[in-house]
Amino acid sequence: MIASVTMVSIVIQGLISLLFPIGLFLYMRKRVRFTMRPVWIGAAIFLIFTQIFEKVLHLVVLQGIPDIQNNPVVFAVYGALAAGIFEEVGRYIGFSWLLKSYRERKDGLAYGLGHGGFEAIFIGAISSIQAFVFAILINEGRFLSTIGSSIPADMAAALQDQMLSMSSFEFILGGFERIPAIFIQIALSLIVLHAVNTRRKGLVLIAILLHAVIDFVPGLYQGYKGELSIWVAEAVILLFGIAAVWYIRSSRFWSGSEK
Repeated sequence: MIASVTMVSIVIQGLISLLFPIGLFLYMRKRVRFTMRPVWIGAAIFLIFTQIFEKVLHLVVLQGIPDIQNNPVVFAVYGALAAGIFEEVGRYIGFSWLLKSYRERKDGLAYGLGHGGFEAIFIGAISSIQAFVFAILINEGRFLSTIGSSIPADMAAALQDQMLSMSSFEFILGGFERIPAIFIQIALSLIVLHAVNTRRKGLVLIAILLHAVIDFVPGLYQGYKGELSIWVAEAVILLFGIAAVWYIRSSRFWSGSEK
């Protein structure tokens, strides 16, 4: 059975993942007064490059090298680099080709909000809805018969075991994790925008490596659950989130804008 407190924590995760990006968007749009095009481009780039292109790569790699999943360190390095390459190259393409007339600091902020905000809603809010539905099915004893009809039985059983083993604080942490993650996405967007404006492509490589470093420890946690503390993974994201806020605030002086 999934405890009531866990059900509540799933709802909290969803609310944080939905309401924080919306609230941040409303606050920043009033403060910075950016246009919506970079927001939509940022969301579209995230969707296309991470949920289509990156997923295709994962499918090819996992089918071609199935043993890679048996080595958590190698798998974490691969996953972190893949995320960094697809997302940062996607940003570079967005600013270089699709946003030629939108390259001010405010446009970088808007792009980051679209990218990071959509990620928060897609990963945090939508996944919490899925988790809530799964929890109801498990409590009603209908999970394996319902989900097992669309995926292999062993996969359905593993998914049920994962849901039963997760504690309430893990879901709440998942929601709060979206907060520093959004600021990280905004900061990375500003770095890539600066790379485009100054024609310094090396900054894109720096953004890729930063992204990979940030994703590596959480990826390692997934492979070493029970051995690596979730607090370590969350602390890494929080520290990078604080650094991202500092970078975002500092960038207004580099651009000559106080907004």
